[in-house]
Amino acid sequence: MFYTISTTGTGVTTYSLHPGSIQTDLQRTAADQYFWAPLLFNKFTYAFFFKTPTQGAQTSIFCAVDESVANSSGKYYDAVAEAQPSKLAQDDNAAMRLWEISEEMVGLKK
Repeated sequence: MFYTISTTGTGVTTYSLHPGSIQTDLQRTAADQYFWAPLLFNKFTYAFFFKTPTQGAQTSIFCAVDESVANSSGKYYDAVAEAQPSKLAQDDNAAMRLWEISEEMVGLKK
């Protein structure tokens, strides 16, 4: 994968992860755009279908501090474990395009 190759030999490790659906206030803005949001995002659904912020942070914390993944740069994690990313996420051409667009947007490349 492109992002793995681009950091080789730099001492930088990269991880991609999915924290899951988290109980946050993000639904406030969704309610303005989607009429069904208030029906889905309430205390009842939170309790059964969403993680707490502490639970949602576990995969990020794992990738940041667990020494068992220190040499596993470029991997994808879900639910505090390495997982298989989607087919689109494995598209090297799309990754290269995203990288180049990002470089342009932050002024590293014209």
